[in-house]
Amino acid sequence: MMDLAKSRKDVISLGRGDPDLHTQIEIIDGAIKYFASSTKDHVNPDGSTLGSVRGLPDLRRRIADRFMEEKGIYVDPERELVITNGAQEGLFLALLALVNPGDKVACPDPRYTSYDQAIGACGGNIVSIPTQQDGRFFELKEEDLVRYASDAKLLVFVNPSNPTGSCATAENVRNLAQTAKDLGMIVLSDEIYEDIVFEDHQSLCFWGVDGARDRSVVLSGLSKSYAMTGFRVGFLVGPPAFVDAVSAIKETTSGPCPIFSQYAALAALEMEHDSRPQFLSRYRDRRQVLIDGFDRMKVPYAEHYGGLFFWADMTRFGIGAEEFCYRLLKDVGVLMFPGNSFGESWRNWVRVSLLAPKQSIEEAMDRMIEFVERLEKDD
Repeated sequence: MMDLAKSRKDVISLGRGDPDLHTQIEIIDGAIKYFASSTKDHVNPDGSTLGSVRGLPDLRRRIADRFMEEKGIYVDPERELVITNGAQEGLFLALLALVNPGDKVACPDPRYTSYDQAIGACGGNIVSIPTQQDGRFFELKEEDLVRYASDAKLLVFVNPSNPTGSCATAENVRNLAQTAKDLGMIVLSDEIYEDIVFEDHQSLCFWGVDGARDRSVVLSGLSKSYAMTGFRVGFLVGPPAFVDAVSAIKETTSGPCPIFSQYAALAALEMEHDSRPQFLSRYRDRRQVLIDGFDRMKVPYAEHYGGLFFWADMTRFGIGAEEFCYRLLKDVGVLMFPGNSFGESWRNWVRVSLLAPKQSIEEAMDRMIEFVERLEKDD
């Protein structure tokens, strides 16, 4: 399908996962100032200029400050936080530190398949937990965790969800934390989309649950919230022993995150005018275009409260998501991803991205409506 997309010049991609918004100039200046400054300003006591494998101390302190300011959660920047080469590396490092060959890892269904690849590389065995509670409502419930994965070592919790756009309530997070504790389960909470929530939805960082921090790890980063995908700055927050283990693995694999990227990240967190509300406003407008378009087509979709993706049900067209997406691309030049890319049970669903300009999404919806009308007429 990607070859077909490359062969057309008029394709509107609603499949991408990296923000299309421009990185703020203050962030770019943060990297430039590092390059423009004297190298000796960044020399470590041992004479190296790589920096600590745990990350730039000022950046770790600023992230810890942000946790306290916005979540009311204390994080020790020296012992409980490590900077990674994007959240993707953070995921893999966390799994390497936590999962032994043969360990069971509970994961939501549907899910982003990078989890599967990383867990498989660590020798773990995936246990899928259904999250669809009815046609449009998706939530990972504590009773399903008990029913399907009571003997798992680790739970991968994704909030907000990719691909469904669901966002757990604070009550749901607390219930999962208590259930995981009762089962002796560790929780890896992927919160990369935490800043992208809609309709005043209020969630809860997993580390904000009483008694959870000793048996949980938070994964996040700046790529989505600040349009910094190419800078590759993520981070892990966890107990000191976990951070020690991750740092040891990182020392022998990738080493420190590039210093210039970390200075750019520090600039992002210290901007006088926070770009996140502006970005969220744009995503909210795009989200409404998708809601209006799918409503016009009478296409059901998952209740969407957060993240950058819509999850829509194409069952009534009777051709399966792969065929639907292929023909949509071939006939009208709109690219979206079939649901079976996120789990074999989702062959009638599609994932649709918010990561295109509003006008492009409007045009994509118009094309899709035209395509659907022809499809139904032919039937």
